[in-house]
Amino acid sequence: SLPLLPVMSSSSLLGYQRLVQSKGAHARLLGSARTARPHAQRRVLRAHAGSASPEQRVQELGLVLDGRLPTNPQGVYHPVVLVGSLAHVSGQIPRLPDGSLMTGIAGDSASEEQAAQAAYEVGVTMLATLKNELGSLDRVKRIVKVNGYVACTPDFERQPAVMNALSNLFIDVFGPAGKSARSAVGVAALPLGITVEAEAIVEVDLE
Repeated sequence: SLPLLPVMSSSSLLGYQRLVQSKGAHARLLGSARTARPHAQRRVLRAHAGSASPEQRVQELGLVLDGRLPTNPQGVYHPVVLVGSLAHVSGQIPRLPDGSLMTGIAGDSASEEQAAQAAYEVGVTMLATLKNELGSLDRVKRIVKVNGYVACTPDFERQPAVMNALSNLFIDVFGPAGKSARSAVGVAALPLGITVEAEAIVEVDLE
C-alpha cells in the first residue's frame, strides 16, 4: 500500500492554516457551503487580494516557495513553455519545502482533507515554478485554465472539492484573475504515488 501523507512542515502548515483562516472555516476550503463566510465578508477578502500585488499577497499569506522545485526531475520536459503571452505549466506535484512529497490515495490511504492539503501544496509549488520562470509573480495577468488530477478510489467523487484548495489559493494570490476554467479528474494512480497533480495555462506580461 502507498505511504500515508507525511506530517506537514511547520512553515507549510502555517501557510495552509492562514489560507483556511482567511476563509473563516476549514470546510469552505473543501467546498462545503455549510460554514462559508457571508458574501459581504468574501467580497472584502477578494477586494483586498485585488488591491495588493501577487508578490505582496504571497508574503501576507506566509507562503514558502523555497524548496519546491525538483532537483532531479523524473521526466524529459520543460517546467514552463512560453508561447506568446501564454505560459504552459507542466504538471506540478505536492512537494513540501523540505523536498518530501504528499502521497496517498483519496478515499483509501488519504482522507479528503489530506487530499485538499495536497492540492494546496500543488498550488504553492506552481507559484514557485512560475516565479522561477518569470522572475516575479506580478507578471501573471490571469490563470486561464487548470487541469487537476486526484489519485483516488473508484467510488471517491469529491475531486472538485479537493481541487478547490488550489483554486482558492490562486484567487487569494491573484484576485479575480486567479479564478480560472478548470477540470478536476479522478485517476487510479499518479507518479511517485502523489495524491494530486495539476497543470495550467497562464496569461503573463513579459514586457
